[in-house]
Amino acid sequence: MGWVARQKREYFFASLTQSGTQVEVKKYDINVNCMVRQGQLRATTVVTLRALMPNVTKHCFVLNSGLTVSSITRGETRLAFREREFSDVIGLKAVWVYFPTPLRENDEVQLTFVYSGRPVGKTGVQVDDSGTRLSRKSAWYPVGAGFDTFTARITCVTCPGFVSVSDGELIFFTESDDRVVHVWEVKEPISGLSLTSGKFEMACRIHRGVKLELYLGQALKDTIEPGISLFCDVLDAYIDMLGKPPAGRFASVLRRRYPSDEQEVRTVTALGHEMAHVWWGSPISVGFGHTWFHESLARTMAYETVGRVLGRDAETQLVHEEIDRWATDARLGPGAGESVLLWAKSRAPYAPRPVCIRTALVLRLLRHTLGEDMFFEILRRHLSLYRAKPSGLRDFVTVAERASGMNVEGFMKQWLGNTAGFAYQIKPAVCSRKSEDRFVTRFELVNTGDAHSPVKADVLLVGDDTETCEQVTITGRNQVLFIVTNHPVNSVVLDPGAYLPNSSWRNCRVATEIRSRR
Repeated sequence: MGWVARQKREYFFASLTQSGTQVEVKKYDINVNCMVRQGQLRATTVVTLRALMPNVTKHCFVLNSGLTVSSITRGETRLAFREREFSDVIGLKAVWVYFPTPLRENDEVQLTFVYSGRPVGKTGVQVDDSGTRLSRKSAWYPVGAGFDTFTARITCVTCPGFVSVSDGELIFFTESDDRVVHVWEVKEPISGLSLTSGKFEMACRIHRGVKLELYLGQALKDTIEPGISLFCDVLDAYIDMLGKPPAGRFASVLRRRYPSDEQEVRTVTALGHEMAHVWWGSPISVGFGHTWFHESLARTMAYETVGRVLGRDAETQLVHEEIDRWATDARLGPGAGESVLLWAKSRAPYAPRPVCIRTALVLRLLRHTLGEDMFFEILRRHLSLYRAKPSGLRDFVTVAERASGMNVEGFMKQWLGNTAGFAYQIKPAVCSRKSEDRFVTRFELVNTGDAHSPVKADVLLVGDDTETCEQVTITGRNQVLFIVTNHPVNSVVLDPGAYLPNSSWRNCRVATEIRSRR
């Protein structure tokens, strides 16, 4: 009896993967009536499917469990369907559609979904005075496997004074006393749609031939001018790193306000993160298990963007904050108590913070190991192959190994195959004068962490008005180092650029004891 009960459960990836081998979604046409203040929506979605093999009798769509399907039709024919919540993913449910006549290979059909309700799940919907936000994770439209190359046309109706933003271009707009209609059209293949409703201030600027649109929530409306200027700076940084923009338009939505001394760096971090998703063609979507890698890559790009826009000190401070977050999460939450590679085997459709930060820090360490030029050459090659296509860590590793000749797979297993980390500190350092222009600085590196993997690290030796940076190999074991300079050294800093996953970074800057020649 227990065995039969288990068979009746619906499992997310098993359902979606099975359907993905049989059918692909080619096009969506979505009409949404979104009542913002109540967090309710009524929608009609027309989905175009193509059979990938003969004798296809059913297909699985994913929908937010707070939404109820009224009908599914093919032309004038009402189709049978079954809704069942997933046992392994809260807030999402399967909608199985049954075809009365089996589809032959390459057959195309149009299905019309009519559904309504209030999406559930804290990651899926936010209802407050500013409106409601529906993200990809909320699955507010019926998501079908194989949907990584579709185009869509969305009509959204909201209250006056509100706008709707999606991954597309505004092509039509009307306003009356009781409603506003925005029509957005997606012009290129993407792998997910986001719908954001709320009250925004909007700025638009053409910069280097690219149209930048920035939507700021009411808490940020007084920062619209500096915000759009920072958006231009972020685009400059990306062009410097990755070359020609792959799209003619970038849009970003920001809502959250931070303390005044943090707002600038948080804004650049958010813009740098979101631009990575657009630059890679929004390859983040429900159902394909690579979300965590692309979220990690976006974090790494955000670090780099902050450094290029606001300076290396701001970048270093941001990375140190990320290391602290990872250390805090080390024994909490999903994905924290096991290695990234082990967690990734679960193919969970979300991206826990400790998994993403750990991977982002390892990508940053790889950048330091390979050098800036090679790292960004790898990213450019990866983009040329996988933009707007599903890709994961394995694909990235393949590209990186071909470009660099390095055993990147071994590097990733070394750092993502366990939870080990550095906890380095510098024991008191001594600078001794050996001659008129020769000084020797002696210091001990002590690692109380559990990582014992040799990597390259920078050591900065700071004098009164000059600095020397030397690169050394650290092993994870305690080491005594001697470094010769042509100037006296007042302080020693290990890893000044914050490239190491080192939880004790605060203990890696010490003043030296100066000893004169006897």
